[in-house]
Amino acid sequence: MKYNSDINPLGSIPDYHLIYRALPLLYGRNNELEKLLVTDNEFNFRTERSRKRFLTVLNSAFIATNDSINQLAATFIDFLENDEQAKALIIFWLFSINNRLFYELNRDLFLKYYYQGRAELPKSDVMAYLKNLVSKNKELKGKWSEKTIDTIAYKYLTILKKFNFLEGRLKKTFRYVNISNEMLAVFVHFYGLLENRKSNVLEDEFRAFSFVSADSFAERLKTLGQKDWIKMSYTGTSLEVEGTFDINNIAHGIFGRTQSKI
Repeated sequence: MKYNSDINPLGSIPDYHLIYRALPLLYGRNNELEKLLVTDNEFNFRTERSRKRFLTVLNSAFIATNDSINQLAATFIDFLENDEQAKALIIFWLFSINNRLFYELNRDLFLKYYYQGRAELPKSDVMAYLKNLVSKNKELKGKWSEKTIDTIAYKYLTILKKFNFLEGRLKKTFRYVNISNEMLAVFVHFYGLLENRKSNVLEDEFRAFSFVSADSFAERLKTLGQKDWIKMSYTGTSLEVEGTFDINNIAHGIFGRTQSKI
């Protein structure tokens, strides 16, 4: 997967309710979203150019090559109508899966600092990381200017703030992310669809994206197994997991309610 700067336009979207509303329509694979967005301007963008740019970044940032991931994301974004934090988690996972730069920034900075218990994620640390990445990567050398790097760092922190993972205006400080058992079960179902996942989830770096510490991860999953939301096999050092539900039954199975049709 090549690096791109999708972080910039995504960080520029003023209201993430637009994303939550748009994605189930985008995954429907019909012309309804384009009609609402570009033709009818129901999302209230000022220019046609900005409408088309929004549609472009949605396709680039949130369309996975595995269509089951798209269906799963659309199911829950559509279903969790009033749970803003749950929807933020879903598009955080989805954008991490689809965007190499966002994934690596999360893995090497945001989540690393989060689990270390740091108070702040400084923009200077993000810029230093990006400069080091550019210096070592032939694909990026000479393509990203100092201004581009500064913008990416700023927009990256903006995205995390819009997800309610960070707070603060000048200094971005960490907020505790309390992931429910239900959303942890959703995470396991996402994990089961990843192409390069490891059989032992404890050895997979994507585990950190669950916002559950390594020390308590297995115990939390045991609770899900007892509810029959997931299947798991744990030996003390190896933990294999898989989701119990298919796309059509997952919302009802985990949340105990029937999902709306997409």
